[in-house]
Amino acid sequence: MPGGAAPGGPVRGPGYDPGRDATGYVDLGGNPRGRRRAGRHDGASARGARRAEKSAAAAERAERAATRRAQAVLRRGAQQPRLAGAFRGQTFHKLRLPAHMETTAQIAGIYPFVVDSGLDAPGMYIGRHVWSGNSFVFDVFELYRQQVIENPNFAVFGAVGSRKSSLLKTLMSRGAAFGYQAAVPCDPKGEYTRLARRLGCEPTYIGPGMSTRLNPLDAPPRPRGIHDHDWAREVKRARSSLLASLIETAKGVPLTPAEHTAVDLALDVVSRQITGATTDRWATPLLGHVLDAMTEPSEADCVGLPMTATELRDASRDATLTLRRLTGGALSGLFDGPTTSPLDFDRPIAVLNLERVQGSDEMIALIMTCAQGWMEAALMRQDGVQRYVVYDECWRLMRFAGLVRRLSAQQKLARQWGCANAIVAHRISDLLSASPDSVEIAKGLLAETSTRILYKQATDQVAATQQALGLTDVAADLLPRLDPGFALWLIGQRAFYVEHVVGDLEIPVVLNGSKMHGEVDDINLVPDDLDPAELDPPGLGPEDFAGRRLDHLPPGAADGGADDRLDDEDVFDVSIGYRDDGEPDGTGVRVPPGYPGF
Repeated sequence: MPGGAAPGGPVRGPGYDPGRDATGYVDLGGNPRGRRRAGRHDGASARGARRAEKSAAAAERAERAATRRAQAVLRRGAQQPRLAGAFRGQTFHKLRLPAHMETTAQIAGIYPFVVDSGLDAPGMYIGRHVWSGNSFVFDVFELYRQQVIENPNFAVFGAVGSRKSSLLKTLMSRGAAFGYQAAVPCDPKGEYTRLARRLGCEPTYIGPGMSTRLNPLDAPPRPRGIHDHDWAREVKRARSSLLASLIETAKGVPLTPAEHTAVDLALDVVSRQITGATTDRWATPLLGHVLDAMTEPSEADCVGLPMTATELRDASRDATLTLRRLTGGALSGLFDGPTTSPLDFDRPIAVLNLERVQGSDEMIALIMTCAQGWMEAALMRQDGVQRYVVYDECWRLMRFAGLVRRLSAQQKLARQWGCANAIVAHRISDLLSASPDSVEIAKGLLAETSTRILYKQATDQVAATQQALGLTDVAADLLPRLDPGFALWLIGQRAFYVEHVVGDLEIPVVLNGSKMHGEVDDINLVPDDLDPAELDPPGLGPEDFAGRRLDHLPPGAADGGADDRLDDEDVFDVSIGYRDDGEPDGTGVRVPPGYPGF
């Protein structure tokens, strides 16, 4: 049909849509809908980017404008504009800053107000923690109980005049209030006498020219509940060990097996132990008796030995001659008689005053050997008493190998015996001055201390101190600049800068009279030192004036002349006024001769 549709086909007109009646489709090269969606998305992204650029540009312009306004305000000298609004000064997000890594040398400047919190353990008041301003307390037994330190031993080092002895005295005096006892087996300068008397005790004085004697062979106090057989073995061991240590210290070299045998055999002979006598019938031997037995051993006493009496005497000749020095030679007058003033370790403090022998290191070492032997017997008792044991002027003992070994053994047993051993010296190098065969033992003395207290050190000693104790550069730089009474306390792995504070009542105890001040220190005078002519006549001592009143003069109190007037020839001045330090203050009364009681 012309101009028309084919028969049965779709009718085509002006608004005819060929795709309306189509039964399939032809791919024209992509998804039109996807392209349209992508176009719309790209347009939105472009529009968003343009808006972001416009916003950033606007913010930048606003920031520049605000900066210009602020600069203009500052130029005019006005205050900066305040922020306004409910959320002024706040940010929308949490502030996250990168971590700052620095060394401990610089971190102190970044956080300058951070200080140590302290030991957090009860103790005695020592003074002021300089860095924090808080009180510093210290109790070595409490620190060990709370596992802050591994052992109770401590060391004190300081130059002359740094007041390290003041610390030890106050530590013992304040500790006495808490039930702690103290022992000073070596006081070569006599500076602990005042402390002992303050605690109600009198020191034991010994030295050349004095009547005091120490018998090193005295039996130690017998513990309760010990069997006679065990006690006999303990007494024999204590005497043999102490006498061997004495001879070794004076001799300078260890004893040989033959010399040990000769010493043990002589002790058995003089104490009648070799005869089988019971313990209550044993004799207390003297060094002179032991010397006689070693000089002339008998064949009967040497039965069972692989040598004759003559061979034993020849093999122990050096030990015998050394023992003779202790009884009749240059070292006589100390151990050649029964003990006259035994050390009492049951008192609050026991002090052995060696001021008379401070010129002889050998004498000091021998006396300390005896004192250590007696003290060990007291420390081994299970009495629940905790003690401070102070070894002052320790540098004088380092060249005696036997004494150094004994001191090291005592440090190792400190926890078992309940004692805190204090080693006091001027500098670290004092410990290294030991004899060649005991240098390593002397180094061990320092290693076996958990607390080190460092007072002022000379500049040339800082390097050795830093190396021995592992100090930081800051701590080492502090040592030569410390003032008297200030110290660096190294407790475990922590350090404290402490100022020692002394109370008014403690000043007479810690300060020593000195000739440098023009004073006469008579605190260590004993009856052996006093001249009878210098003593007060009977009835003229200061105590005799107590309560006396001179209400009247006796009749006839005159100079024997015709007149009964009282003049300067009839009276004499008696000073009875005393200052706080016990010295006369110059006031007094005039007492006529013949007055009753004078």
